[in-house]
Amino acid sequence: MPRFSIIIPLMDDERLFDHTLASILRDRSPSSEIFVIHDGTYQDPHQLSDEINFVSTEKRANLIAMFNRGVGLSSGDFVAFIRPGMELPADWQSTVEDAFEKPHIASVSPLITTPAEPHKIVTAGVENGIGFQRKMSGARWRTTPAKLKRVSPLGPTSWAAFYRRSAIEHIHPISENLSPVFLDQEIAMNLQTLGMGIHFSSETNLEIERASLITGEQRLPHGQSAQRTYRRQAISGRSVLRTTALIAWDLLNAPLQPWRLQQAGGRMSAVLHRQEDREQGAYLTKIAAEYRSQLAFELPIQTANNSVRESSTTRRAA
Repeated sequence: MPRFSIIIPLMDDERLFDHTLASILRDRSPSSEIFVIHDGTYQDPHQLSDEINFVSTEKRANLIAMFNRGVGLSSGDFVAFIRPGMELPADWQSTVEDAFEKPHIASVSPLITTPAEPHKIVTAGVENGIGFQRKMSGARWRTTPAKLKRVSPLGPTSWAAFYRRSAIEHIHPISENLSPVFLDQEIAMNLQTLGMGIHFSSETNLEIERASLITGEQRLPHGQSAQRTYRRQAISGRSVLRTTALIAWDLLNAPLQPWRLQQAGGRMSAVLHRQEDREQGAYLTKIAAEYRSQLAFELPIQTANNSVRESSTTRRAA
């Protein structure tokens, strides 16, 4: 069985894709498999079909659909989801495997920087901002030991994410009704709800060609997906009051930030997906109870307690 299933979603920029693929092939372990998920337009100009599995999807397939397809085909112990624009270092597989040494660790988040500013963090993962908006963990911090110790992401970003495949199987497939930008946050919160751990690996230092590839996503308002996030995690308590306050805040700030009007509309439209979200929340609650009882049975008491401490992340909302 392969140790790593490397999934690369190819949607547009073939130049970035070639750069990323070259870094993967340069230090690829024999015990790994590579899937390139594309929309049917990629012609494999370098004749790499003997080394790589090229998988065609429906045209206009989004990032979530490509993730689902890749995970469905994977057979490795670990899944590496790498988007075009990333460059992987030579030792990435060994550092990621070390991070997965503890059995409760379900995901590993790498440190991402740029060649132009290697001492400044682009992102160390995703976390929840106000109203469960997607936020970059450690963004713009310097990569000093003190700062790196303070980094505590909810999960890895979709730009470079490493998952234990047996953990991902519990939540696969991811709903394609969500905004693709929220793929990483949805996975992170699902795994957290199940009681599984996240490890930030500063030793796994990946580079992205330019920071704007990641930070540009943060300018987009995605009120609907943000609003659905806490409902899908079965987070209860004053949800109506919370929603009303968030919508009111967006409307009050709309004159200065016009995109907030779109975000408020997105939050209100989330009610259309209420049944699906509640069913997902009920499913996660059921699986979480089963997983925790199994973990308590299989692991020593001290290890189980440590796993709860390491996997807990404070949910923050307005």
